[in-house]
Amino acid sequence: MKPSEVFLRSLDIRNNLIKEIDIKGDMIDDRLLPVLPYRISNKVSLIFIGQDPTVKNSNSRHSIEYALNLDKNGSLKTYIMKICVGLDISFENIYATNIFKYFYTKPPAQTIHVLKAHLEPSLELLKEELAVYLNAVIITLGEPVLQLLAGDDVYVRNFWGYQKKNKTDGVFKRCEAKDNKLGRSFYPFPHQPSLGKEFYANTLDDYIKFVKNDRK
Repeated sequence: MKPSEVFLRSLDIRNNLIKEIDIKGDMIDDRLLPVLPYRISNKVSLIFIGQDPTVKNSNSRHSIEYALNLDKNGSLKTYIMKICVGLDISFENIYATNIFKYFYTKPPAQTIHVLKAHLEPSLELLKEELAVYLNAVIITLGEPVLQLLAGDDVYVRNFWGYQKKNKTDGVFKRCEAKDNKLGRSFYPFPHQPSLGKEFYANTLDDYIKFVKNDRK
């Protein structure tokens, strides 16, 4: 699918959800258009999936045009570029998108039940969107994304070999296609702010090495 097609489908999904009589109208922000997937080249080797573009500062939302805000420099772009370098994949060969492309009025981390209620149409769009890139490595960013796709009791640290005292046993895993709603295997990563936690900061490089070797 072209990014423009993804945009139009996500706009339809948003508008249809707003019309639902059991959904409060103030949960979805109809003043802002959905964001576009971020893609530089048609040769996509690596996919990043975020949750939604609803950043906490409502005044800055109007400036977000692309998924993960990757058209602008910042800590998230630096993080993603670090992953690309570790995997020997050019930043120009990534594709970034969100499960939900439209904005909510407040960060959905506060209203996770809303995301669950809204998941089905956006998940179907996501599957079609990614079907174009069947050979690309998929990385999810953040625990909410992982739990929407694989269940409430699934945590990023479990794929990173977490042990007590912020140690890892080095037994790394991916989330298998049979164990998630996406139907594609993917590698769960924490969102960028979680790198402030000792475990993720200390384990990041080793997990990237695992992904690099496992994807071959």
